[in-house]
Amino acid sequence: MSTIFNIDTSCGKQRGLLSVYTLHSIKKQPKTGYDLIAEIKEKTEGAWVPSKGTIYPLLHQMQKENLITIKQIGERSKHIFMITDEGKKILINVKKQGKQMQENFLKFNKLIAEIAGITHEEIIEQLIQIKKLSVYKSKLKNNEVKKILKSCIYDLNNIKEGQR
Repeated sequence: MSTIFNIDTSCGKQRGLLSVYTLHSIKKQPKTGYDLIAEIKEKTEGAWVPSKGTIYPLLHQMQKENLITIKQIGERSKHIFMITDEGKKILINVKKQGKQMQENFLKFNKLIAEIAGITHEEIIEQLIQIKKLSVYKSKLKNNEVKKILKSCIYDLNNIKEGQR
């Protein structure tokens, strides 16, 4: 069974979020460990910056498991990694579980809201529902979903302070 940050693979082994994201990113374009650290930092707006001591052992382990391989050795002996066919198989399986992973993650919103002291349960439930529907419907009508969400943001921004 997958947990919030661990994802089942076809071979029954769970992979962590960092491992799966690494495969995903390297599939898009071969990268160095430094490139991965910088990319994750940018995408999480600095909220998560994996250390070198996390990334490089992970890359070496993934290399041992034949999920990635060295495409080339660049300047200053930097290893540029690319995904293997075995790594692509893992990603295909993970993508099949995408909807379930999204739903699992959304279930944690209630816990986070409680810890943070956010007491507007009905609004939180509606936001979760909007997110689920937006992700699902955007696959069918992406531009229409964007238009509706932009309108919602505009309307929320225009609520005058002090009114209830």
